[in-house]
This record gives sequence, C-alpha cells and structure tokens, in this order.
Amino acid sequence: ASVMTMPKPRTATEELGRFAVWESYFRQQNGEVSSSYPTDLEGSWIVEDEVGGEVIGVSTVILEPQGQVNVEPPMQGLRWRLDPGPTHLDTCTFQVLGTDGTVLQYRGFVDRGARLEARFSKRSIQIRGSVMFQMRDGEIATGAADDYW
Repeated sequence: ASVMTMPKPRTATEELGRFAVWESYFRQQNGEVSSSYPTDLEGSWIVEDEVGGEVIGVSTVILEPQGQVNVEPPMQGLRWRLDPGPTHLDTCTFQVLGTDGTVLQYRGFVDRGARLEARFSKRSIQIRGSVMFQMRDGEIATGAADDYW
C-alpha cells in the first residue's frame, strides 16, 4: 500500500500506521539503509558485562563484513545482523559460541537517528541490550521464543 492511496488519518494511531507504511517503503528504496550488514556498524565494539549496575567484565567484539563476528579465543564468533524496527530503533544481534557449546546471543537496540548523525559527527554509537543463553540444539534457556535466523 502506498501512503498516497491511504485515507487521510483521523487519529494518532492512523497517523502512526501511515508513517510506518511510508518508512517501510523508504527503506525498500534505499539498499544501504535496509541492509542486514550496514558498513557503519562494522568494526570493533566494546561490550561491557553489567550486573546490578556494576561492570563485571569487558570484551571486544568485531563485527565484520557480511555478518561475520570475531572475538578473542577461546570463544568463537558466529553471526551478526541488523534488523530495522518499525520506528526509530533498530535491533542489532550477534552470536558467540562458548567453549561448552552454549550459544550466547546478544540483542541490543540502536537509535537510527544516532546512526545517521554519527556518520557526520564521527561520534561513537551506543547499542543497549541483553544476552540470552541458547543451547546448541536451539533451545533458548531464558524462555524467549524466537530464533536468531
């Protein structure tokens, strides 16, 4: 559906729906914006392990082209991707394989406007999220229901 063929919105909910249709159309027209592996997220990321407001560990995760992940041994990087959200937040997900066969899946949210602004200002981007433990057979230990791919 095109925004131009939709009836004029009468409520805030209808306006939000109209905006979501427009934004979806816009992303389909611009390949870089909707790429699952945008180049502006490639590179080294500092990941802080925080529990109860205290940082208990720091790791470096390298997001490489075409969804490859590089981490320090003994862990093994698996995949990463960016999925566009319906509004201004996109979801960045990456997976790491632990030495015991457990897949650690990080899912964080990044503000699309901050990403665009960072292209010009060269400021760093922040992604905030959490880790889920997923067994090698695909069961997710935290009770979450969806798979990575």
